[in-house]
Amino acid sequence: MKRMYHMVRQILSGKRAINNSIKYLLVCSGVALVHLCFAISFAAVHVMPLAIYNIASTAFYFFHATVTNRKKQYMFIYISAVTEVLFHSCMTTLLLGWDWGFMIYAIVMIPISFYLAYTLPNHEGGIVSPMVSSGVVILCFNVVHAICRHTTGFYEGKYPVNMSVAFYYFNATVAFLILLTFSILFALEIRYMQRRLEQENDTLEEVAKTDPLTHLLNRRSMNGYMAQVVNQRKTFCLMMADIDDFKKVNDTYGHDCGDEVLIAVSNIISCCVREEDYVCRWGGEEILILVRTDLTLAAQVAERIRQRVASKVISRKGKEVRVTITIGVSEYHNGMSIQSMIEEADQKLYRGKNNGKNQVIA
Repeated sequence: MKRMYHMVRQILSGKRAINNSIKYLLVCSGVALVHLCFAISFAAVHVMPLAIYNIASTAFYFFHATVTNRKKQYMFIYISAVTEVLFHSCMTTLLLGWDWGFMIYAIVMIPISFYLAYTLPNHEGGIVSPMVSSGVVILCFNVVHAICRHTTGFYEGKYPVNMSVAFYYFNATVAFLILLTFSILFALEIRYMQRRLEQENDTLEEVAKTDPLTHLLNRRSMNGYMAQVVNQRKTFCLMMADIDDFKKVNDTYGHDCGDEVLIAVSNIISCCVREEDYVCRWGGEEILILVRTDLTLAAQVAERIRQRVASKVISRKGKEVRVTITIGVSEYHNGMSIQSMIEEADQKLYRGKNNGKNQVIA
């Protein structure tokens, strides 16, 4: 019971799709129940042909709800249900008369046929099948109406007027309930698809702005963030970090090991900065870091990164791999461009490389 309640809550919130098996089980069971009511009503007023037909229809829909539904033959359920409802509406109207309201179900089948057709798994028919169904419904509706205007039903006039009025209101009420049910199902389907689309858009946006290997920001997104920070005219620093002798790691242990080293270093850097800072794989083994602080604190952050990278041990096929990192730091001043800051950090980085590597130049 608790599990069912949780599933219903997920469906209502748009977190879960409506299961086709459950949906067709409920639909077929509901239609079978309506036919059973008709069978009892017609048997009570001694209209035995319609009573027998509705008993057969009840069994037909219960068969769909169990056997056909279990086999996931949803297209067969859709086609046979539309055909049966239309045939029942026309036949009952011709036998009893227009005033009993059975042709209302034919009209209801138009929006339902569109909903069922477009929610069928692997539906490839497009708009054709519901359009054909709608055309047949319109044709039958007009033909039956024309016949009823010029002829009387076989049982018309044999029962009190209030009986036809009661059936009309019953049929109208059931038709509105069916439309309400399918409208709710349609709204839930739309809500789920909207939520799914939003999640996919978020995923695509994340993929578009991050490096696939390290999951750091890529160069394009970093440029955007740097431009935003410059416009805020607040103190910040850029660090250009480069893994020392990275080519030797690739040549000695292979590119897979090089990827592991790059990922490990990226994770260390990400852990050493705050959420409001930005870390980007600038190119190859170069990593650009934006920290919202002054040069003194930025140098301390850079030194912490250097120490943690130097102490990191990566196991690779029974061997221990160690790397170091050199970092150049530049501070923003009014009037400076991003390009000049990157060049300054880059120059300090290469000064550190030339002075022995594994150091911070700020």
